[in-house]
Parts: sequence; C-alpha cells; structure tokens
Amino acid sequence: MATVRTTEFASLDLETTGLDPLNDRIVEAAAVIFRGDEMIDTFETLVNPGLRITPALTAIHGITNSMVKGAPTPSEAVSTLAGFVGERPLVIQNAPFDMGFIDTVRRESFSGQLDNDLFDTCLLAPVIFPGLPSYSLGSLARALGVPTGRSHRALDDSMAAMGIFLKCMKKIDPVGDMEYERFEMDYSFRSLLALERSSAPLQWPSGFDAIREAWEVSGKVFIVYRGGNGAVTERLIEPTGLVRVGGRVMLEAWCALRGESRTFRFDRILEARKQEE
Repeated sequence: MATVRTTEFASLDLETTGLDPLNDRIVEAAAVIFRGDEMIDTFETLVNPGLRITPALTAIHGITNSMVKGAPTPSEAVSTLAGFVGERPLVIQNAPFDMGFIDTVRRESFSGQLDNDLFDTCLLAPVIFPGLPSYSLGSLARALGVPTGRSHRALDDSMAAMGIFLKCMKKIDPVGDMEYERFEMDYSFRSLLALERSSAPLQWPSGFDAIREAWEVSGKVFIVYRGGNGAVTERLIEPTGLVRVGGRVMLEAWCALRGESRTFRFDRILEARKQEE
C-alpha cells in the first residue's frame, strides 16, 4: 500500500490577467513534482494570453507584453502542463482559482477536465495550523518558515505551496507511514470542502493552554475576545471542543455572556486565563 511519503505529488500555480476564467487569460504556468522532501522535476512557461497585459498587472507579477511574445498559447501551455503532472495528486494554494482557468481552457480546446486527486493548502493549513491571522500564500509561508522567492511568479509560488503542504504533512504524519488512501479520504479538497463528512482530527493551536486545560477538565476560563465588529469583551466560557467553520478550526464553548453555545475564532482571542477558584 502506497504511503503519503512515497507518493509523487505535483504542486502547480498559474499567473493570470485577472480573476475571471471566462474573460481573463493565463500568462504563466508552472509545476513542481516532489516526493517527500525530494524535488524531482520542475516545469515553467510564460504564456501568450492573446490580449494586452496592463501596466497594473505587470506591477504585480513583473510579466510584460514583450516577455510573452512568441510564448505558447493558453491551450498549448495547459496541455503541456497536464502532460507534465500526469495523474499525480495536485497541490494548489486556492485550488478553485487555478482549476477554474485550467478547466476553462481545456473546455475551449475540447479536452476533458483533469480528474487528479486534489489538495488545497488553503483548506488544509487551517485544519493543521489553526489560529493563524491569515491563510494567504505569503502569510502562510512566513508563519511556517517556508521560502517564497519571487511573489506572484508561478514557479516560486508552486514551490511555496509545496513547502506549506510538506509542513502540514509533517504535523499530520510525523512518522511517515500514513497510507495515501487514508490521507486522501481525510484531507483532500473534496473531503475538507465537505467538512461534516471529514474525519480529519482537529488540532489545538499553540498558545491556548488555559483553554485546552479547561476543556480537558470540563472547567471554565475567562477570555478577552474581539468580535467581528471590533468590539472587545471579556467572557466566561466553558470550552466544549473544536469545530470547523468555513475551513477554519474554531473553539466551541458555552458563553455565559450570551447564555448559549458559541463558536470563537482563535485569532480573535486576545487573552485567556483560568477562572479563580
């Protein structure tokens, strides 16, 4: 039985002229094939989008109209990219964005959609590293100590997504013997999107020992909490566990202030202290 450590993955990224796959086009595509910590191969290509790259876009990714002159078309680039990754499981930061462009190009060229297993670091990281203030690629990379290289360049962003994925894997499977089938069942894009059906264990974030200790003994704890409107309140809560909401791991607790069970974002808990006996 194949394990996650012995499985080859392909991390990929696209740079585009905008956010809409129906009206915008790909300007760069890249992928990295890796197995465990070993990087096996890389692919990158500039892409001629067939429309003008504005100065505002060039300011983001550094790609100019002269750079893409004579480069492959989106159809040619996506076809080459698909051949490069083959049937390997894909690792993508914000997978719906990149796959939306890939699927659109393949439909336009009368090709079928890619049906590779898919892992989205945007969904995976909040489960494994809850409580971070942001799960964007750059913020995640900085928080986890992953090199980023050139921001908004496809190959460097592919490598950053790979690094984030590997950090998650080391937390999930420190021994390195988890079967791939089990990993896919619990942590794939499909499984984490259907949160209520995922059996992936939830992780307590670091720095919240008082809350976790209260949960372990069915006790209570005071928290200082900043709500969504910015208001800061002190609350006496009785932690009841961890839940997933919108892909984010959150604290579930009975709140004395509200007189009901509530969910709390860890990144909004400013302070936690034990209830005085």
